[in-house]
Amino acid sequence: MANVSWKNPPTAAELLASAKVAQVALIEQARDEAIEGGFEYDFHGIRDQVQTRQRDRENLTGLAVSAQRHSHATFQFRAESNTTYELTADEMLALADAAQQHVSAQYIKSWQHKAEIDAAASIDAVNAIAW
Repeated sequence: MANVSWKNPPTAAELLASAKVAQVALIEQARDEAIEGGFEYDFHGIRDQVQTRQRDRENLTGLAVSAQRHSHATFQFRAESNTTYELTADEMLALADAAQQHVSAQYIKSWQHKAEIDAAASIDAVNAIAW
């Protein structure tokens, strides 16, 4: 006779916990996509998209450091449209601040959603929480 083992089906609490883990993963993916999607910025009256992928954020940080060190210099910044904008040090710092605010806003939104997921009492409530 074969050795057969029986496993109890998951409990409602286990199913809810699994749904929460899955939904948190979706929220984190959406957060990362929103961060990398960038944001619209006003360059001297022209609206353009600032990319904020990881490498873009590193470049913005480097430009901000240079702007702090060279307050009378101007800096070239190329937006998603491949348009190059000439920025003063103060304008470069303002752009870097805007990029950080964009990233921070996505994290804050994800934390709010994660708290809602944690507090959800049913799988339907968990699944209703979306980016």
